[in-house]
Amino acid sequence: MMWVKNKSAWWPKWLFLAALFIALGCGPGRYGFSRYYAPNDDEAPFDKQAREYAYGVVAANPDDFDGQLIAWFGIVQSVRQTPDGRFALRLSHNKHKERHLCADEANSSCRVTVHFNSSGGFSALLKLNPEDLVPGLDKVQPGTLMRVFGYVRCRRDENDQMGCDYDEQGGILLDGVFYRQWPARYYVTTRAASSMRR
Repeated sequence: MMWVKNKSAWWPKWLFLAALFIALGCGPGRYGFSRYYAPNDDEAPFDKQAREYAYGVVAANPDDFDGQLIAWFGIVQSVRQTPDGRFALRLSHNKHKERHLCADEANSSCRVTVHFNSSGGFSALLKLNPEDLVPGLDKVQPGTLMRVFGYVRCRRDENDQMGCDYDEQGGILLDGVFYRQWPARYYVTTRAASSMRR
């Protein structure tokens, strides 16, 4: 009887400690609430292969980057579904800021940060995850920040000349292979520097 009594007395404490352990073990979470960027488990293999080439360098000579995996941050401007079931996303290229902005000393107050000024526009063809299509604040939509991994769409013609595809506005077009997204309330631009600690 005494053992049962002690067990029931310890149960709430054990439950609290387990919950605390799980919370601490979650790290920066899905949206990367930390001072510096950390790829999640699904993203890590792509992150190791990709390079974040300067937007202007790729835009000037996209054929130089044929076959190279590019990783760019961009804020979604528009989303439309294509006949093959993928989605064509038009994005503004916003360079990632290495040191994220934070509201206070806690990592949980930090948000992935990109520069306010855009380097230009680009498009990506992506297969979106079902959970990112559910109506609501968290779906991929204008205002969403994305990190897109993809390849420029280039190929050689019958004269062995390399040609690359562009979007309707003359921007780089990436064939996307992976992405990570942040709804508008889960990231900031450098414009927030006045109200958040560096």
